[in-house]
Amino acid sequence: MQLNSRTIVIGIIIVIVAIFVLPRLFNTDNVDNTPADDSAGSQTVDENIDLGRVVSASSIDRDGCATDTTASFEVTEPVYVVAEDSNVPRGTSVFVRLYHEGQPVEDAPEITADQDYNNTCINFIFEPEGSAFDPGSYEAEFIINGNPADSVSFEIR
Repeated sequence: MQLNSRTIVIGIIIVIVAIFVLPRLFNTDNVDNTPADDSAGSQTVDENIDLGRVVSASSIDRDGCATDTTASFEVTEPVYVVAEDSNVPRGTSVFVRLYHEGQPVEDAPEITADQDYNNTCINFIFEPEGSAFDPGSYEAEFIINGNPADSVSFEIR
């Protein structure tokens, strides 16, 4: 497989964004994993979690929001999974599980909100292992505090 300069530049931009933007957005480099306690001393589950519309996209903007939503990807393309306009309270843990033909194949790294986030985009990227994804039907499911949430389906051809 030959990589052209455009593909290399896009890859470098994705890596830079992932390194600098995601840790700042969710403070994953300084996460306090201590559960939030209510006044009675037991762990609380915040019902104010509002996962926005979940989409698959071929690119994101500098705020991490989808710019080119699509349900069809080439085997060599990265896939962004984005929950748009989401409200996530401090302490919420989020990751995305990728399924191929109904079988789980990969979990994105879990992130934990270091503060309340309102009207924000939560994005994860899945990149082909080796040189390409296996063609077929895929589903990406958000997992919020260990519980399945919204998902999006797409094809890789």
